[in-house]
Amino acid sequence: MAATQTRIHQKIDEAEIDLVIQCNDSHEFYERYLKAFPTKRKGIESISRIWKRRSEFMRKRQEAESPLPLATGTAHNLDSLIAAQNRIMAEMTVLMKEHLQVSKEILSILKSDAAAPLPEKGETKKPRRRVPKVIEVKEPVQQTIVKKRSPILVGS
Repeated sequence: MAATQTRIHQKIDEAEIDLVIQCNDSHEFYERYLKAFPTKRKGIESISRIWKRRSEFMRKRQEAESPLPLATGTAHNLDSLIAAQNRIMAEMTVLMKEHLQVSKEILSILKSDAAAPLPEKGETKKPRRRVPKVIEVKEPVQQTIVKKRSPILVGS
């Protein structure tokens, strides 16, 4: 027996696509669809298939609305783009220099805290961070054990 081929997607008009994009949920879409297209005799399954493809329609519509700019631009456009890029790079440079300066200050404070003498018993000072001591693990010295000779016994 030959299998009959079924159509995966039905043809959908632009008006239907506009309507499905405007609606927020499937119930609203169903009601508005029946009011907007009273002459079309589509069942609830056909209408629900349209709703299920909503994200696909939205993605295609966004791609069609925002085409990528062409690489062949005028010299004025290229100059303005390069100027904008240079401005952004200059801002990033300033931010990175500030970050580097703050890091240097933090390191100098940490080094001065580590080199500061311990306070006397009566003095109160802010608590210092404890640096864990590194404990060296020494392996035990291995001694060689000499086996004692056992006496030779001669039996009868």
